[in-house]
Amino acid sequence: MKFYVASGFQNIERVKKLGKDLHNKLHWQLTYDWTVNDRAETKEDLAEIGIKEYEAVMEADITIVILPGGKGCHTELGIALGNKKVVILYDPEGVLQKLSEATTFYFLPQIIHWNGVVEELPALCSSSDPYCASL
Repeated sequence: MKFYVASGFQNIERVKKLGKDLHNKLHWQLTYDWTVNDRAETKEDLAEIGIKEYEAVMEADITIVILPGGKGCHTELGIALGNKKVVILYDPEGVLQKLSEATTFYFLPQIIHWNGVVEELPALCSSSDPYCASL
C-alpha cells in the first residue's frame, strides 16, 4: 500500500512518527517525505516542492491528513478527493469537534475519520466502499 501524509509544519513530528509506524508495522510505502524540506524561500522552491507533493498524492493509494493542517495540506486533501483517493483524517487535537475550525469537506461521506492505532488502518476500508474497493 502506498500512502502520503499531509499536514502542516506544526505537526512535523507526528507526520514523521506516523510515516515510520506505517512503514515498520504495516510495510506500507511512503510516496514522498516532505518533512525533509526546509520552508521554501523562493517561487522556484515552492514550484519544485509543489510538483513533488502533487505527484506523491497522485501516486498514493491513501492520503492521511493530520489535523490541524495548513494551506498545502488542504490543497493535497482536494487533490486526493478530486482523484477519488482514499482520504483518512487523523484528528489528535479534536478539530472535528470544533466546528469553527473545521471545513465542510472534513465531513464528506467518503472521508474516514480516525484517531486509533496504526494497526487499525487496513480494516478502515471495506470492499463495499467504492473509494476503497480497489485496495
